[in-house]
Amino acid sequence: MSIRRLTGSLAAVMVLGIHGGDLRAQGPAPPVLPISAGNTAAQLYNSANAYARSGNAPLAVLDYERARVLDPTDADLRWNLHRVRESAGLPESSGWLGENGRFADPNTLYWVGITGLALGGGCVLALRFSPRFRGLLLAGTVLGIAAVGASAFNAAATSAVLSESIALRAAPASVSPVAGADALFQVPAAAAVRVLERHAGFELIRDSQGREGWVAATELAAVIPGPNDPR
Repeated sequence: MSIRRLTGSLAAVMVLGIHGGDLRAQGPAPPVLPISAGNTAAQLYNSANAYARSGNAPLAVLDYERARVLDPTDADLRWNLHRVRESAGLPESSGWLGENGRFADPNTLYWVGITGLALGGGCVLALRFSPRFRGLLLAGTVLGIAAVGASAFNAAATSAVLSESIALRAAPASVSPVAGADALFQVPAAAAVRVLERHAGFELIRDSQGREGWVAATELAAVIPGPNDPR
């Protein structure tokens, strides 16, 4: 999901055709905008575009991914993220379900699911006492089931993001969570990884190739940060 390798590829990023021509292509990049700080998808998207144009691939990917959590259907956002990943030689991070299964804001779909559950359950119960309105109640039951199904599908596609982090710079993934441990492989800058476990300032990650290793927590930024995460 990420862009990685390079803060040096400003030229490559400029050729991408990043959408959002109203943004400035020069000047200092804005500070990292935590998704938990109440920033909107538009603010995160603009921040990501500015980072991409300044050649800061890791922070561009981070903000694009955070914006996607809030607005997964934005076509320009998805296109820009895809092009940045492509320019850095990075794979799509989430697979088919993660890339195509998110079709609405998770908060909206949550309430759609709750409403569908109430509607479907209420219609099922009513069928036992109101056979007169059988057709209408059956339609309500089907509608409720469809709403719950849509909510569940969207939640399944979004769930992977809960443990996803972006590498802020190239970093070694080591055999154990201690400084100076033997490196197993290198995590490229802007790469998306899954965090499996945390211990003593290190995080056990799994990359897109299925490899696992311990990376210093300071080298990663969570797409959906917890209350104690610095970014």
